[in-house]
Amino acid sequence: MIVFNIGFSQPFALSPEHVEGSKGCVVRQAHHDRPRSTALVLALVLMILPSFAFAHGGEDHGDEAKTVVSLPASGPRLELKSPDVELLGILRDGKLTLYADRYASNEPIRNATIELESNGRKVQAKAADDGSYTVVADWLKQPGKHEVVVSVEANGLEDLLIGSLEVPGTKSEAHRRTWLDTAKWTAGGGAAAILLAVLFKLLRRRKGVTVVALPLFAAFMLGGHGNPSFAHGDEDHGEKSKAAPAATAVSNVPTTAQASPVRLPDGSIFAPKPVQRLLGIRTVLGEQRDIAKTVELNGHISADPNFSGRVQSSQSGRIAAPAGGFPTLGMKVGKGHILAYIEPAASNIEKGNQQAQLAELSSSLGLAEKRAERLTQLVGSLPQKEIDAARADAASLKARKAAVAGSLFQREALRAPVSGVISRADVVAGQMVEAREVLFEVIDPSRLRVEAIAYDTALAGQVAGASGVTASNQPLALAFIGLSYQLREQALPMQFAVKPPFPPLGVGQPVKVFVQTRQTIHGIPVPQGSVMKNSSGEAIVWLHASAERFVPQKVKVQPLDANTVAVVEGLHDGDRVVTQGAALLTQIR
Repeated sequence: MIVFNIGFSQPFALSPEHVEGSKGCVVRQAHHDRPRSTALVLALVLMILPSFAFAHGGEDHGDEAKTVVSLPASGPRLELKSPDVELLGILRDGKLTLYADRYASNEPIRNATIELESNGRKVQAKAADDGSYTVVADWLKQPGKHEVVVSVEANGLEDLLIGSLEVPGTKSEAHRRTWLDTAKWTAGGGAAAILLAVLFKLLRRRKGVTVVALPLFAAFMLGGHGNPSFAHGDEDHGEKSKAAPAATAVSNVPTTAQASPVRLPDGSIFAPKPVQRLLGIRTVLGEQRDIAKTVELNGHISADPNFSGRVQSSQSGRIAAPAGGFPTLGMKVGKGHILAYIEPAASNIEKGNQQAQLAELSSSLGLAEKRAERLTQLVGSLPQKEIDAARADAASLKARKAAVAGSLFQREALRAPVSGVISRADVVAGQMVEAREVLFEVIDPSRLRVEAIAYDTALAGQVAGASGVTASNQPLALAFIGLSYQLREQALPMQFAVKPPFPPLGVGQPVKVFVQTRQTIHGIPVPQGSVMKNSSGEAIVWLHASAERFVPQKVKVQPLDANTVAVVEGLHDGDRVVTQGAALLTQIR
Protein backbone atom coordinates (compact mmCIF):
# COMPACT_ATOMS: atom_id res chain seq x y z
CA MET A 1 0.00 0.00 0.00
CA ILE A 2 1.29 3.48 -0.92
CA VAL A 3 0.58 6.22 1.66
CA PHE A 4 0.28 9.92 0.67
CA ASN A 5 0.29 12.91 3.04
CA ILE A 6 -0.69 16.09 1.18
CA GLY A 7 -1.40 18.41 4.10
CA PHE A 8 -4.69 16.94 5.36
CA SER A 9 -5.33 16.10 8.92
CA GLN A 10 -5.26 12.31 8.06
CA PRO A 11 -3.34 10.48 5.27
CA PHE A 12 -5.11 8.37 2.61
CA ALA A 13 -3.78 5.21 0.94
CA LEU A 14 -3.87 3.39 -2.42
CA SER A 15 -4.07 -0.42 -2.44
CA PRO A 16 -2.10 -2.45 -4.94
CA GLU A 17 -5.19 -3.34 -6.88
CA HIS A 18 -5.67 0.23 -7.84
CA VAL A 19 -2.39 0.26 -9.75
CA GLU A 20 -2.70 -1.03 -13.34
CA GLY A 21 -0.67 -1.23 -16.54
CA SER A 22 3.00 -1.93 -17.30
CA LYS A 23 3.96 1.48 -18.76
CA GLY A 24 2.20 3.58 -16.23
CA CYS A 25 -0.16 3.52 -13.44
CA VAL A 26 -3.52 5.05 -12.73
CA VAL A 27 -4.00 6.33 -9.23
CA ARG A 28 -7.48 6.20 -7.84
CA GLN A 29 -8.35 8.22 -4.77
CA ALA A 30 -9.57 6.15 -1.87
CA HIS A 31 -11.97 7.45 0.64
CA HIS A 32 -12.58 10.58 -1.48
CA ASP A 33 -15.43 11.76 0.71
CA ARG A 34 -13.15 12.49 3.66
CA PRO A 35 -10.66 14.75 1.79
CA ARG A 36 -13.52 16.62 0.17
CA SER A 37 -15.13 17.31 3.57
CA THR A 38 -11.79 18.33 5.03
CA ALA A 39 -11.18 20.82 2.19
CA LEU A 40 -14.61 22.37 2.71
CA VAL A 41 -13.97 22.83 6.43
CA LEU A 42 -10.54 24.38 5.75
CA ALA A 43 -12.04 26.79 3.24
CA LEU A 44 -14.65 27.95 5.71
CA VAL A 45 -11.96 28.45 8.37
CA LEU A 46 -9.88 30.58 6.00
CA MET A 47 -12.95 32.66 5.15
CA ILE A 48 -13.84 33.51 8.72
CA LEU A 49 -10.29 34.16 9.88
CA PRO A 50 -9.86 37.86 10.73
CA SER A 51 -7.73 39.93 8.42
CA PHE A 52 -4.35 41.17 9.51
CA ALA A 53 -4.41 44.44 11.50
CA PHE A 54 -1.60 46.93 11.18
CA ALA A 55 -0.96 49.74 13.66
CA HIS A 56 1.80 52.30 14.02
CA GLY A 57 2.93 55.06 16.34
CA GLY A 58 0.76 57.77 17.84
CA GLU A 59 -2.42 55.79 18.57
CA ASP A 60 -4.12 55.36 21.90
CA HIS A 61 -5.94 52.06 22.48
CA GLY A 62 -6.70 52.63 26.14
CA ASP A 63 -9.92 53.48 27.88
CA GLU A 64 -8.84 56.95 29.01
CA ALA A 65 -9.55 59.88 26.71
CA LYS A 66 -6.61 61.96 25.50
CA THR A 67 -6.67 65.65 26.43
CA VAL A 68 -6.83 67.91 23.38
CA VAL A 69 -6.38 71.64 23.82
CA SER A 70 -9.29 73.48 22.21
CA LEU A 71 -8.46 77.16 22.10
CA PRO A 72 -10.86 80.08 21.57
CA ALA A 73 -8.97 81.26 18.48
CA SER A 74 -9.10 77.84 16.77
CA GLY A 75 -11.20 77.23 13.71
CA PRO A 76 -11.21 77.83 9.96
CA ARG A 77 -10.11 81.28 8.82
CA LEU A 78 -11.65 83.73 6.38
CA GLU A 79 -8.95 86.20 5.42
CA LEU A 80 -9.82 89.00 2.99
CA LYS A 81 -7.75 92.02 1.95
CA SER A 82 -8.13 95.21 -0.01
CA PRO A 83 -6.06 98.41 -0.22
CA ASP A 84 -8.16 99.82 2.63
CA VAL A 85 -9.40 96.91 4.77
CA GLU A 86 -7.98 93.70 6.18
CA LEU A 87 -10.71 91.33 7.39
CA LEU A 88 -10.15 88.14 9.38
CA GLY A 89 -12.94 85.73 10.29
CA ILE A 90 -12.61 82.78 12.70
CA LEU A 91 -15.30 80.10 12.57
CA ARG A 92 -16.06 78.16 15.73
CA ASP A 93 -19.21 76.23 16.66
CA GLY A 94 -21.20 77.82 13.86
CA LYS A 95 -20.31 81.39 14.91
CA LEU A 96 -18.02 83.55 12.79
CA THR A 97 -15.96 86.16 14.69
CA LEU A 98 -14.74 89.02 12.47
CA TYR A 99 -11.81 91.40 13.04
CA ALA A 100 -11.78 94.42 10.73
CA ASP A 101 -8.63 96.57 10.55
CA ARG A 102 -7.27 99.22 8.26
CA TYR A 103 -4.85 97.55 5.90
CA ALA A 104 -2.09 100.16 6.02
CA SER A 105 -1.97 100.89 9.76
CA ASN A 106 -3.54 97.76 11.34
CA GLU A 107 -5.82 100.10 13.28
CA PRO A 108 -9.11 98.48 14.34
CA ILE A 109 -12.22 99.70 12.51
CA ARG A 110 -14.85 100.39 15.12
CA ASN A 111 -18.55 101.19 14.80
CA ALA A 112 -18.64 99.74 11.30
CA THR A 113 -21.55 98.18 9.43
CA ILE A 114 -20.47 94.75 8.14
CA GLU A 115 -22.77 92.56 6.04
CA LEU A 116 -22.07 89.03 4.71
CA GLU A 117 -23.75 87.45 1.70
CA SER A 118 -23.45 83.81 0.57
CA ASN A 119 -25.67 82.13 -2.05
CA GLY A 120 -28.20 84.94 -1.87
CA ARG A 121 -28.43 84.83 1.93
CA LYS A 122 -27.48 88.02 3.77
CA VAL A 123 -26.67 88.50 7.42
CA GLN A 124 -25.39 91.54 9.30
CA ALA A 125 -22.58 91.28 11.85
CA LYS A 126 -23.09 92.45 15.40
CA ALA A 127 -20.45 94.55 17.14
CA ALA A 128 -18.91 93.16 20.34
CA ASP A 129 -17.46 95.05 23.28
CA ASP A 130 -13.86 94.08 22.41
CA GLY A 131 -14.08 95.70 18.96
CA SER A 132 -14.79 92.48 17.06
CA TYR A 133 -17.96 91.49 15.17
CA THR A 134 -19.91 88.23 15.32
CA VAL A 135 -22.05 86.51 12.68
CA VAL A 136 -24.43 83.59 13.32
CA ALA A 137 -26.06 81.86 10.33
CA ASP A 138 -27.31 78.39 9.39
CA TRP A 139 -25.02 78.06 6.37
CA LEU A 140 -21.98 78.45 8.63
CA LYS A 141 -22.77 74.97 9.97
CA GLN A 142 -23.08 73.35 6.55
CA PRO A 143 -19.87 71.55 5.49
CA GLY A 144 -18.33 72.60 2.22
CA LYS A 145 -16.89 75.63 0.48
CA HIS A 146 -18.98 78.81 0.66
CA GLU A 147 -18.38 81.86 -1.49
CA VAL A 148 -18.72 84.98 0.68
CA VAL A 149 -19.16 88.66 -0.21
CA VAL A 150 -18.46 91.09 2.64
CA SER A 151 -19.35 94.80 2.61
CA VAL A 152 -17.74 97.14 5.15
CA GLU A 153 -18.96 100.66 5.84
CA ALA A 154 -17.42 103.01 8.41
CA ASN A 155 -16.57 106.69 8.80
CA GLY A 156 -15.19 107.71 5.42
CA LEU A 157 -14.75 104.07 4.34
CA GLU A 158 -16.74 101.85 1.99
CA ASP A 159 -15.29 98.57 0.73
CA LEU A 160 -16.43 95.28 -0.81
CA LEU A 161 -14.47 92.05 -0.19
CA ILE A 162 -14.92 88.66 -1.90
CA GLY A 163 -13.58 85.32 -0.73
CA SER A 164 -14.45 81.77 0.29
CA LEU A 165 -14.85 79.94 3.60
CA GLU A 166 -14.27 76.21 3.96
CA VAL A 167 -16.51 74.64 6.61
CA PRO A 168 -15.14 71.21 7.59
CA GLY A 169 -17.32 68.14 8.08
CA THR A 170 -18.18 66.79 11.52
CA LYS A 171 -16.79 63.64 13.12
CA SER A 172 -20.14 61.78 12.95
CA GLU A 173 -20.16 62.03 9.16
CA ALA A 174 -16.71 60.47 9.05
CA HIS A 175 -18.01 57.58 11.18
CA ARG A 176 -20.99 57.13 8.84
CA ARG A 177 -18.66 56.88 5.87
CA THR A 178 -16.60 54.24 7.73
CA TRP A 179 -19.67 52.10 8.47
CA LEU A 180 -20.77 52.41 4.85
CA ASP A 181 -17.44 51.08 3.66
CA THR A 182 -17.65 48.20 6.15
CA ALA A 183 -21.14 47.31 4.92
CA LYS A 184 -19.89 47.23 1.34
CA TRP A 185 -17.06 44.86 2.24
CA THR A 186 -19.47 42.63 4.22
CA ALA A 187 -21.88 42.38 1.29
CA GLY A 188 -19.04 41.56 -1.06
CA GLY A 189 -17.76 38.83 1.28
CA GLY A 190 -21.21 37.26 1.53
CA ALA A 191 -21.59 37.23 -2.25
CA ALA A 192 -18.18 35.63 -2.60
CA ALA A 193 -19.13 32.92 -0.07
CA ILE A 194 -22.33 32.09 -1.99
CA LEU A 195 -20.39 31.95 -5.25
CA LEU A 196 -17.82 29.64 -3.71
CA ALA A 197 -20.55 27.31 -2.41
CA VAL A 198 -22.03 27.07 -5.90
CA LEU A 199 -18.59 26.21 -7.29
CA PHE A 200 -18.17 23.51 -4.65
CA LYS A 201 -21.48 21.95 -5.67
CA LEU A 202 -20.63 22.04 -9.39
CA LEU A 203 -17.22 20.47 -8.84
CA ARG A 204 -18.41 17.91 -6.33
CA ARG A 205 -18.34 15.05 -8.80
CA ARG A 206 -14.90 15.87 -10.13
CA LYS A 207 -12.16 13.43 -9.26
CA GLY A 208 -8.45 13.87 -8.68
CA VAL A 209 -6.28 16.48 -7.09
CA THR A 210 -8.19 19.32 -8.76
CA VAL A 211 -11.21 18.61 -6.57
CA VAL A 212 -9.07 19.24 -3.50
CA ALA A 213 -6.89 22.12 -4.77
CA LEU A 214 -9.70 24.24 -6.20
CA PRO A 215 -11.58 24.79 -2.89
CA LEU A 216 -8.31 25.49 -1.12
CA PHE A 217 -7.24 28.02 -3.74
CA ALA A 218 -10.64 29.76 -3.75
CA ALA A 219 -10.74 29.97 0.04
CA PHE A 220 -7.21 31.35 0.21
CA MET A 221 -7.95 34.00 -2.42
CA LEU A 222 -11.15 34.99 -0.65
CA GLY A 223 -9.29 35.37 2.66
CA GLY A 224 -6.46 37.30 0.95
CA HIS A 225 -8.90 39.83 -0.47
CA GLY A 226 -10.44 40.59 2.91
CA ASN A 227 -10.56 44.18 4.06
CA PRO A 228 -7.40 44.80 6.14
CA SER A 229 -7.65 47.08 9.16
CA PHE A 230 -5.23 49.97 9.60
CA ALA A 231 -4.74 52.28 12.56
CA HIS A 232 -2.80 55.53 12.30
CA GLY A 233 -1.57 58.35 14.50
CA ASP A 234 -3.67 60.40 16.95
CA GLU A 235 -6.59 57.95 17.14
CA ASP A 236 -8.34 56.77 20.25
CA HIS A 237 -9.97 53.33 20.16
CA GLY A 238 -11.07 53.36 23.80
CA GLU A 239 -14.58 53.46 25.13
CA LYS A 240 -14.65 57.14 26.04
CA SER A 241 -15.10 59.69 23.32
CA LYS A 242 -12.37 62.17 22.56
CA ALA A 243 -12.97 65.90 22.18
CA ALA A 244 -13.02 67.08 18.62
CA PRO A 245 -9.64 68.50 17.58
CA ALA A 246 -9.30 72.09 16.47
CA ALA A 247 -9.93 72.57 12.78
CA THR A 248 -7.04 73.41 10.54
CA ALA A 249 -6.85 77.06 9.52
CA VAL A 250 -7.59 77.99 5.97
CA SER A 251 -5.11 80.83 5.78
CA ASN A 252 -1.34 80.72 6.33
CA VAL A 253 -1.36 80.01 10.05
CA PRO A 254 0.03 77.09 12.05
CA THR A 255 -1.74 73.76 11.55
CA THR A 256 -2.53 73.73 15.26
CA ALA A 257 -4.33 76.99 16.00
CA GLN A 258 -2.96 78.98 18.90
CA ALA A 259 -4.73 81.39 21.23
CA SER A 260 -1.48 83.02 22.32
CA PRO A 261 1.42 84.39 20.24
CA VAL A 262 4.15 81.92 19.37
CA ARG A 263 7.38 81.99 17.40
CA LEU A 264 7.29 79.55 14.47
CA PRO A 265 10.25 77.38 13.38
CA ASP A 266 11.07 79.74 10.49
CA GLY A 267 11.47 82.65 12.93
CA SER A 268 8.17 84.34 12.12
CA ILE A 269 5.56 85.19 14.75
CA PHE A 270 1.97 83.97 14.87
CA ALA A 271 -0.02 86.59 16.80
CA PRO A 272 -3.82 86.29 17.00
CA LYS A 273 -5.85 89.43 16.39
CA PRO A 274 -6.91 89.84 20.06
CA VAL A 275 -3.23 89.78 21.05
CA GLN A 276 -2.34 92.33 18.37
CA ARG A 277 -4.91 94.74 19.75
CA LEU A 278 -3.71 94.14 23.28
CA LEU A 279 -0.12 94.93 22.27
CA GLY A 280 -1.17 97.92 20.13
CA ILE A 281 0.50 96.67 16.94
CA ARG A 282 0.55 99.37 14.25
CA THR A 283 2.08 99.34 10.78
CA VAL A 284 2.97 101.67 7.91
CA LEU A 285 3.21 101.00 4.17
CA GLY A 286 6.72 101.22 2.79
CA GLU A 287 7.29 103.62 -0.10
CA GLN A 288 10.59 104.07 -1.94
CA ARG A 289 11.57 107.70 -2.51
CA ASP A 290 14.49 110.12 -2.60
CA ILE A 291 15.46 111.31 0.88
CA ALA A 292 17.95 113.98 1.93
CA LYS A 293 21.23 112.50 3.11
CA THR A 294 21.80 113.13 6.81
CA VAL A 295 24.98 113.65 8.81
CA GLU A 296 24.99 113.01 12.56
CA LEU A 297 26.94 115.45 14.76
CA ASN A 298 27.60 115.80 18.49
CA GLY A 299 26.55 119.02 20.20
CA HIS A 300 25.40 120.62 23.44
CA ILE A 301 22.86 123.19 24.63
CA SER A 302 24.05 126.77 25.06
CA ALA A 303 22.34 130.03 26.08
CA ASP A 304 21.42 132.75 23.62
CA PRO A 305 23.79 135.66 24.41
CA ASN A 306 21.06 138.18 23.52
CA PHE A 307 18.69 136.81 26.17
CA SER A 308 21.01 135.71 28.98
CA GLY A 309 23.32 137.50 31.41
CA ARG A 310 25.71 137.20 34.35
CA VAL A 311 25.74 139.20 37.58
CA GLN A 312 29.24 139.96 38.87
CA SER A 313 30.60 141.98 41.77
CA SER A 314 32.29 145.25 40.82
CA GLN A 315 34.26 145.43 44.10
CA SER A 316 35.26 143.39 47.09
CA GLY A 317 32.69 143.33 49.82
CA ARG A 318 30.22 141.41 51.91
CA ILE A 319 26.93 139.97 50.52
CA ALA A 320 23.69 141.15 52.06
CA ALA A 321 20.20 139.86 51.26
CA PRO A 322 17.59 142.17 49.72
CA ALA A 323 14.03 142.47 50.96
CA GLY A 324 12.37 139.07 50.49
CA GLY A 325 15.65 137.14 50.51
CA PHE A 326 17.93 135.86 47.78
CA PRO A 327 16.37 134.51 44.56
CA THR A 328 16.33 130.73 44.15
CA LEU A 329 17.15 128.52 41.16
CA GLY A 330 14.40 128.52 38.54
CA MET A 331 12.87 131.73 39.91
CA LYS A 332 11.58 134.15 37.29
CA VAL A 333 13.03 137.66 37.50
CA GLY A 334 12.60 140.80 35.45
CA LYS A 335 15.24 143.11 34.12
CA GLY A 336 16.54 145.45 36.92
CA HIS A 337 15.31 143.19 39.73
CA ILE A 338 17.59 143.51 42.84
CA LEU A 339 19.20 140.15 43.48
CA ALA A 340 21.57 141.06 46.37
CA TYR A 341 23.58 143.87 48.00
CA ILE A 342 27.32 144.24 48.47
CA GLU A 343 28.66 146.13 51.43
CA PRO A 344 32.12 147.51 50.56
CA ALA A 345 34.97 145.98 52.54
CA ALA A 346 37.88 148.29 53.72
CA SER A 347 40.70 148.14 56.29
CA ASN A 348 40.71 150.22 59.49
CA ILE A 349 43.32 152.61 58.10
CA GLU A 350 41.26 153.17 54.97
CA LYS A 351 38.17 153.69 57.04
CA GLY A 352 40.05 156.17 59.30
CA ASN A 353 41.33 158.17 56.37
CA GLN A 354 37.86 158.31 54.84
CA GLN A 355 36.33 159.42 58.11
CA ALA A 356 39.00 162.14 58.53
CA GLN A 357 38.38 163.35 55.03
CA LEU A 358 34.66 163.34 55.70
CA ALA A 359 35.13 165.41 58.85
CA GLU A 360 37.29 167.94 57.00
CA LEU A 361 34.74 168.22 54.24
CA SER A 362 31.96 168.73 56.78
CA SER A 363 33.89 171.62 58.42
CA SER A 364 34.69 173.30 55.13
CA LEU A 365 31.08 172.92 54.03
CA GLY A 366 29.82 174.70 57.13
CA LEU A 367 32.16 177.66 56.62
CA ALA A 368 31.28 177.92 52.93
CA GLU A 369 27.56 177.90 53.66
CA LYS A 370 27.90 180.70 56.27
CA ARG A 371 30.03 182.81 53.94
CA ALA A 372 27.50 182.39 51.15
CA GLU A 373 24.72 183.57 53.52
CA ARG A 374 26.61 186.71 54.52
CA LEU A 375 27.37 187.68 50.99
CA THR A 376 23.76 187.14 50.01
CA GLN A 377 22.74 189.81 52.56
CA LEU A 378 25.08 192.31 50.86
CA VAL A 379 23.40 192.15 47.53
CA GLY A 380 23.77 195.46 45.72
CA SER A 381 26.86 196.53 47.63
CA LEU A 382 29.07 193.67 46.38
CA PRO A 383 29.55 192.38 42.86
CA GLN A 384 27.22 189.50 42.02
CA LYS A 385 30.04 187.25 40.89
CA GLU A 386 31.46 187.06 44.41
CA ILE A 387 28.10 186.02 45.77
CA ASP A 388 27.77 183.29 43.06
CA ALA A 389 31.31 182.02 43.74
CA ALA A 390 30.54 181.60 47.45
CA ARG A 391 27.36 179.65 46.65
CA ALA A 392 29.26 177.37 44.19
CA ASP A 393 31.94 176.56 46.79
CA ALA A 394 29.29 175.51 49.29
CA ALA A 395 27.54 173.26 46.72
CA SER A 396 30.84 171.61 45.70
CA LEU A 397 31.77 170.80 49.28
CA LYS A 398 28.33 169.35 49.89
CA ALA A 399 28.67 166.97 46.89
CA ARG A 400 32.15 165.87 47.95
CA LYS A 401 30.89 165.07 51.42
CA ALA A 402 28.04 162.95 50.01
CA ALA A 403 30.46 161.03 47.78
CA VAL A 404 32.86 160.25 50.61
CA ALA A 405 30.02 159.26 52.94
CA GLY A 406 28.50 156.98 50.26
CA SER A 407 31.76 155.15 49.66
CA LEU A 408 32.10 154.57 53.36
CA PHE A 409 28.60 153.41 54.33
CA GLN A 410 26.42 152.92 51.19
CA ARG A 411 25.73 149.32 49.80
CA GLU A 412 25.91 148.37 46.10
CA ALA A 413 22.78 146.75 44.59
CA LEU A 414 23.23 143.75 42.23
CA ARG A 415 20.47 143.80 39.58
CA ALA A 416 19.32 141.28 36.89
CA PRO A 417 20.64 142.33 33.46
CA VAL A 418 17.82 140.58 31.50
CA SER A 419 14.46 138.99 32.13
CA GLY A 420 14.44 135.23 32.56
CA VAL A 421 14.98 132.59 35.22
CA ILE A 422 17.82 132.16 37.68
CA SER A 423 20.06 129.36 36.45
CA ARG A 424 22.89 129.98 38.92
CA ALA A 425 22.95 131.48 42.43
CA ASP A 426 26.16 131.09 44.47
CA VAL A 427 25.62 133.51 47.38
CA VAL A 428 24.79 133.37 51.09
CA ALA A 429 24.34 136.15 53.62
CA GLY A 430 27.64 137.53 54.93
CA GLN A 431 29.70 135.97 52.13
CA MET A 432 32.87 137.87 51.19
CA VAL A 433 33.31 138.21 47.43
CA GLU A 434 35.98 139.60 45.17
CA ALA A 435 35.59 141.92 42.21
CA ARG A 436 34.49 140.29 38.90
CA GLU A 437 33.27 137.19 40.69
CA VAL A 438 30.16 135.64 39.03
CA LEU A 439 27.32 135.51 41.57
CA PHE A 440 24.17 134.96 39.45
CA GLU A 441 23.28 133.78 35.93
CA VAL A 442 19.96 134.51 34.22
CA ILE A 443 18.76 132.75 31.06
CA ASP A 444 15.59 132.69 28.96
CA PRO A 445 14.45 129.02 28.48
CA SER A 446 12.68 129.97 25.26
CA ARG A 447 15.88 131.38 23.79
CA LEU A 448 18.37 128.52 23.66
CA ARG A 449 20.86 127.36 21.08
CA VAL A 450 22.68 124.17 20.12
CA GLU A 451 26.35 124.28 19.30
CA ALA A 452 27.72 121.31 17.32
CA ILE A 453 31.08 120.52 15.79
CA ALA A 454 31.62 119.19 12.26
CA TYR A 455 34.86 117.55 11.19
CA ASP A 456 33.97 117.66 7.49
CA THR A 457 34.72 121.12 6.17
CA ALA A 458 32.68 120.35 3.00
CA LEU A 459 29.54 120.44 5.14
CA ALA A 460 29.71 124.23 5.33
CA GLY A 461 27.74 124.82 2.13
CA GLN A 462 25.54 121.69 2.20
CA VAL A 463 23.23 122.40 5.16
CA ALA A 464 19.55 122.20 4.14
CA GLY A 465 17.93 121.57 7.53
CA ALA A 466 18.56 120.16 10.97
CA SER A 467 16.95 118.40 13.91
CA GLY A 468 18.19 116.98 17.16
CA VAL A 469 17.49 114.55 19.97
CA THR A 470 18.53 114.58 23.62
CA ALA A 471 20.03 111.69 25.54
CA SER A 472 16.51 110.86 26.80
CA ASN A 473 15.20 110.66 23.17
CA GLN A 474 13.38 114.00 23.31
CA PRO A 475 13.18 115.45 19.78
CA LEU A 476 14.35 118.97 19.05
CA ALA A 477 13.36 121.20 16.16
CA LEU A 478 16.42 123.20 15.08
CA ALA A 479 17.01 126.13 12.76
CA PHE A 480 20.46 126.61 11.28
CA ILE A 481 22.06 129.94 12.32
CA GLY A 482 25.57 129.75 10.95
CA LEU A 483 28.99 128.22 11.31
CA SER A 484 32.49 129.44 11.89
CA TYR A 485 35.10 129.25 9.19
CA GLN A 486 37.83 129.05 11.80
CA LEU A 487 38.71 125.59 13.08
CA ARG A 488 38.37 124.97 16.78
CA GLU A 489 40.15 121.79 17.85
CA GLN A 490 40.25 120.66 14.20
CA ALA A 491 36.47 121.07 13.80
CA LEU A 492 34.03 123.69 12.57
CA PRO A 493 31.63 125.04 15.23
CA MET A 494 28.01 125.24 14.03
CA GLN A 495 25.12 126.94 15.80
CA PHE A 496 21.40 126.10 15.66
CA ALA A 497 18.43 127.80 17.30
CA VAL A 498 15.96 125.61 19.22
CA LYS A 499 12.43 126.12 17.89
CA PRO A 500 9.20 125.47 19.78
CA PRO A 501 7.95 123.25 21.27
CA PHE A 502 10.59 123.48 23.97
CA PRO A 503 11.22 120.36 26.05
CA PRO A 504 12.97 120.74 29.41
CA LEU A 505 16.58 121.55 28.57
CA GLY A 506 19.67 122.58 30.47
CA VAL A 507 22.67 124.58 29.35
CA GLY A 508 25.53 122.20 28.64
CA GLN A 509 23.24 119.21 28.03
CA PRO A 510 24.60 116.91 25.26
CA VAL A 511 22.47 116.36 22.18
CA LYS A 512 22.74 114.62 18.82
CA VAL A 513 22.28 116.84 15.79
CA PHE A 514 21.08 115.48 12.43
CA VAL A 515 22.01 117.80 9.59
CA GLN A 516 20.12 117.29 6.33
CA THR A 517 22.33 118.00 3.35
CA ARG A 518 21.42 118.80 -0.23
CA GLN A 519 22.52 115.33 -1.34
CA THR A 520 19.86 112.56 -1.60
CA ILE A 521 19.67 108.80 -1.08
CA HIS A 522 17.00 106.28 -2.22
CA GLY A 523 15.19 104.43 0.55
CA ILE A 524 12.06 103.91 2.62
CA PRO A 525 11.61 106.16 5.68
CA VAL A 526 10.32 104.36 8.80
CA PRO A 527 10.16 105.37 12.48
CA GLN A 528 13.31 104.72 14.45
CA GLY A 529 11.36 102.50 16.86
CA SER A 530 10.68 100.03 14.03
CA VAL A 531 14.31 98.89 13.86
CA MET A 532 15.20 96.05 16.25
CA LYS A 533 18.23 93.81 16.77
CA ASN A 534 18.13 90.04 16.33
CA SER A 535 20.18 87.50 18.26
CA SER A 536 23.11 88.09 15.90
CA GLY A 537 23.06 91.85 16.45
CA GLU A 538 21.74 92.57 12.94
CA ALA A 539 19.17 95.28 12.28
CA ILE A 540 15.71 93.90 11.48
CA VAL A 541 12.16 95.15 11.02
CA TRP A 542 8.94 93.16 11.42
CA LEU A 543 6.76 92.80 8.31
CA HIS A 544 3.01 92.18 8.58
CA ALA A 545 2.90 89.26 6.14
CA SER A 546 -0.70 88.19 6.77
CA ALA A 547 -3.51 88.91 9.20
CA GLU A 548 -1.89 87.00 12.07
CA ARG A 549 1.68 86.43 10.91
CA PHE A 550 4.74 88.68 11.25
CA VAL A 551 8.06 87.98 9.54
CA PRO A 552 11.47 89.43 10.53
CA GLN A 553 13.38 91.10 7.71
CA LYS A 554 17.06 92.08 7.80
CA VAL A 555 17.61 95.69 6.71
CA LYS A 556 20.30 98.32 6.32
CA VAL A 557 19.39 101.75 7.67
CA GLN A 558 20.71 105.31 7.83
CA PRO A 559 19.51 107.93 10.34
CA LEU A 560 17.40 110.78 8.96
CA ASP A 561 16.41 112.72 12.08
CA ALA A 562 15.60 112.20 15.72
CA ASN A 563 12.59 109.98 14.96
CA THR A 564 13.13 108.55 11.48
CA VAL A 565 15.59 106.29 9.71
CA ALA A 566 15.90 105.41 6.04
CA VAL A 567 15.89 101.73 5.06
CA VAL A 568 18.22 101.57 2.06
CA GLU A 569 18.29 97.75 1.72
CA GLY A 570 15.86 94.96 2.58
CA LEU A 571 12.39 96.45 1.91
CA HIS A 572 10.15 96.91 -1.12
CA ASP A 573 7.21 99.12 -1.97
CA GLY A 574 4.02 97.98 -0.26
CA ASP A 575 5.68 96.14 2.63
CA ARG A 576 3.81 96.69 5.87
CA VAL A 577 6.39 97.58 8.52
CA VAL A 578 5.50 97.38 12.21
CA THR A 579 5.97 100.81 13.78
CA GLN A 580 4.44 100.25 17.24
CA GLY A 581 4.90 97.08 19.26
CA ALA A 582 8.00 95.89 17.39
CA ALA A 583 9.90 95.50 20.66
CA LEU A 584 7.08 93.35 22.09
CA LEU A 585 7.09 91.09 19.02
CA THR A 586 10.84 90.60 19.37
CA GLN A 587 10.37 89.30 22.91
CA ILE A 588 7.95 86.52 21.85
CA ARG A 589 9.53 83.09 22.09
